Amino acid sequence: MDKIALFEAVLEARPVPRVPSAFWFHFDSAYEGGQPMTERHLAYYREADPDILKVMNDSGYPPIGEFTVREPADWRRLKPTPLEARRFQSHLEGLAGIVYAVGEQVPIITTVFCPFREAVRVLWASDQVRYPDEHSARMGLLAQLRSDPEPVLEGMQVIAGDIARFNLACIQEAGCHGVYFSAKGGERQDMTDAEHAAWVRPFDLAVLERLAPASRYVVGHYCGRGLNLARFAGYPVHLANWATQSENPSLAEGRAMLGGVSVLGGLDERGPLVYGPRAALYAQIQGALENAGREGFMLGAGCTVPGDIDVSNLVYARQVMTQLTARESF
Repeated sequence: MDKIALFEAVLEARPVPRVPSAFWFHFDSAYEGGQPMTERHLAYYREADPDILKVMNDSGYPPIGEFTVREPADWRRLKPTPLEARRFQSHLEGLAGIVYAVGEQVPIITTVFCPFREAVRVLWASDQVRYPDEHSARMGLLAQLRSDPEPVLEGMQVIAGDIARFNLACIQEAGCHGVYFSAKGGERQDMTDAEHAAWVRPFDLAVLERLAPASRYVVGHYCGRGLNLARFAGYPVHLANWATQSENPSLAEGRAMLGGVSVLGGLDERGPLVYGPRAALYAQIQGALENAGREGFMLGAGCTVPGDIDVSNLVYARQVMTQLTARESF
């Protein structure tokens, strides 16, 4: 069974000859787009041999650093970004090169950041003195939404349209197989369920409902600690991923909360996978398998692993899972 057939079996929770695995991390800024992006992803693919290839989206949303927001009313000035924008085109060029090289060998999914996250990034870049880090910018955006939601939501609607249009081009023009949708807003400490339902979920669904019909595969990543995964129930994804070690539900618990969807994860992205020892990593792999079962499960980390990770650790994790689950006859 090749990697594409294996991945599709996982999505459909069918029996598999082995449980697959995949990991990813951000590359240096020199590889954000174009030919360097292509070459760096292909080098990683050859080294780590993942069962899916998640393409990092480090080119960035064009208005970040270009559009300034000081107060809620400023969001009304945000206009749609044309597909011809340099950052969009740089990513499309790099992605097309990856698909051309290995698109018949492995599922290729491009990273999509949700509208709420991109709005946070726009605000953060607007005033890094007031917002020295992403968390403070997230709190700043929530403060704007709580004080004067209408113009902020108008801006987020523009962002959602840009994200959908750009990622449709990633699928239809660059040729990737699907998307990895990174969703924010699940952390209980940041916002209430009602706030998520009003300010985050509608824009996530607006993007996903445009991308899902064009995608062979949609992976949902639910980012953060202390998540209420139920906020993401009903998202049109084939596979769900979250960090199980960060005050979050286990794979089995989360699968039940999300309607029985296939799951990806199980390993701590800041734990033995990165720092060892390998005996602890082996035990964590065993624990993930015992919790999730072998059908409808793909081994991975709860989030992006550090960029300076020893790739041999990722290879080892894949080898261990193969040894634990390989069937001689299938």
